[in-house]
Amino acid sequence: MYSVGVDVGSTYTKYCVMNNGSIEKLFCEKTPIRQKEFFENKIDELISEYPNAEVVSCGYGRGNILSVKRINELTALARGVGYVCPKYELVLDIGGQDTKIIRQENGHLKEFFVNDKCAAGSGIFLSNVLNMLGEDFDSIDVTGAKEPEIHLSSVCAVFAQSEIVEIIAKSSPESAEIINSVIWQIFKKSAPLLDKVEGDEMLLSGGLSQIKGISDFAWLALGKKVITVPDSRFFSAIGAAITVFREE
Repeated sequence: MYSVGVDVGSTYTKYCVMNNGSIEKLFCEKTPIRQKEFFENKIDELISEYPNAEVVSCGYGRGNILSVKRINELTALARGVGYVCPKYELVLDIGGQDTKIIRQENGHLKEFFVNDKCAAGSGIFLSNVLNMLGEDFDSIDVTGAKEPEIHLSSVCAVFAQSEIVEIIAKSSPESAEIINSVIWQIFKKSAPLLDKVEGDEMLLSGGLSQIKGISDFAWLALGKKVITVPDSRFFSAIGAAITVFREE
């Protein structure tokens, strides 16, 4: 029996295909603009490839996938982490639109906190700066990086981007220096969330978790041990897919 978990994020949509509760395929693609039309065709393709698959969606755009079961993104995240990395209770998830921290136990969501809607504390800030600099996400490498010399004073992403333009005009820093300062700022914006939970180590999920060397860089910024694992961007899609096989 097949199940397909679809996590519709603001920037990327992640998919998990399961066969009798075991992961068969993980993949992602840019989230489309005309979502309902796109996903109608996409779900038809998936069911054609995986006959009689049950589809479960989560994420901010889950309502744009018709005639499937929908679950809350936080519930899906907890289930996905419980399936892949059950020993880690705390999870810091940095998404395109927000940052959240959850505590899971055996795949069950126990508590959660979400930051205020602020681009400066989410992945869209990094995405916008990369576009500004003409750099690619996959080229980012913070291995061995220290605390950046460039500190962004603005708490708003719009003003921070203007600040970056001024910094470039004055000193022409390397793109890597600017990118590191943006990532540092994103982690620093998540610090108030960490003050609300107990624990000295956490699992990192979301797109930033795929950056080379990000574990040590996040640990340096937050003062807490941060663990990354392969495919952690797919936790919520995995959690959605496993819902079909899970007894509540």
